[in-house]
Amino acid sequence: MGSDLTADARVGAAFGAVLAEIDDWVEAPWFTGCGAAVWFGGRLAAVRSAGEARPGVPVDERTLFPLASVTKPVSAAAVLALVEEGRLGLDDPVARHLPSFVTGHGDGQALATGHGPEADPALEAERGAVTVRQLLAHLSGLPEDLTSRDAVYHGRPNLDRVIDAMCGLPLRTRPGAEVRYSNAGYGVLARLTERVGGEPFWDLARDRVLDPLGLRDTVARPGEGLAERLALLGDPANAGTDAEAYNSPYWRALGTPWAGLYGTPRDLARFAGLFLPGGIAELDEVPLAAATRAAMVADQAGGVPGGVESGKVRWPVAAWGLGWEVKGAKENHWTGTLTSPRTFCHFGQAGTLLWGDPDRDVALAVFANRTVTRMWRFILARWVHLSDAVVATADAIA
Repeated sequence: MGSDLTADARVGAAFGAVLAEIDDWVEAPWFTGCGAAVWFGGRLAAVRSAGEARPGVPVDERTLFPLASVTKPVSAAAVLALVEEGRLGLDDPVARHLPSFVTGHGDGQALATGHGPEADPALEAERGAVTVRQLLAHLSGLPEDLTSRDAVYHGRPNLDRVIDAMCGLPLRTRPGAEVRYSNAGYGVLARLTERVGGEPFWDLARDRVLDPLGLRDTVARPGEGLAERLALLGDPANAGTDAEAYNSPYWRALGTPWAGLYGTPRDLARFAGLFLPGGIAELDEVPLAAATRAAMVADQAGGVPGGVESGKVRWPVAAWGLGWEVKGAKENHWTGTLTSPRTFCHFGQAGTLLWGDPDRDVALAVFANRTVTRMWRFILARWVHLSDAVVATADAIA
């Protein structure tokens, strides 16, 4: 036992020294606070906090950062739980469970300012072929979001109205033809999941995924009782309005299934650990079967091109899993130069990055409290450097 504890302490010290790098990231005008955690060999190996969550309040291990699109793998896991229960099939056409997706979707630009591209009749004729798998892997052909998506929230529409509009967006490409990253696809998934599961989306996610994994610090719709723990995000959309992204009571209460979660680095590193060979050592049972977890981190795109339109990123081969992005052969990647092609990951506009490398049984969660909108060059270089250092440390330990 003593030797095991000594080994654990050595591992913790090694990764802790690497995470100390984030102390130097906290500087104006970039961001004021940051947190990071490493998961290794089935256990939490190290945690680090730096700077302030908001003026006068330091970041600590309990600070809840807005996860932005790091929400999507958690949402995907909730959908896959229903697949395991036999209530939904990955290759089911969406229209089988949500007929209005084809027959009565209406005007997908109803909430937008201005007008998006007109529907292409040839593409719309293939709408009935869109599957659950394609929505999860961004292969549906739906656009990324509503036109003028930030302006959509000026009138503070409720989530049902936003998703109604997303369900009506016209396809931009043929289903399966390319990876077209889509928040709208996850809006459709949430509507579909509620119809099939018979309960609110985040209730289902809490019951099937978050609670079984012990992720009590991963929260949708954080209320006033958690206000003191929430990081204040810098440079948000609609700043200074009552629809300010991530920070306003309105936005937090929306609980969007594509970007609405708040959480700690240690909780999300633990979530990534579920998909690594070592799993979560303390749990005898986990909510998803091994085959389901393997499918989530395996490429579903089959060699098609694609990318993330808002990030101005496009790859000739755009590997993507079910909820998780897969690194594959992508170059200049946010997970660094040393992570393996099997690395699964997701980043979020709120300055969040989460990845796991099955070849090393290691995961990294690193969250900051400023959007990447105008600090992409700054944060990308630091994500790469830190990720490479984590991989080098895991290799040295092995």
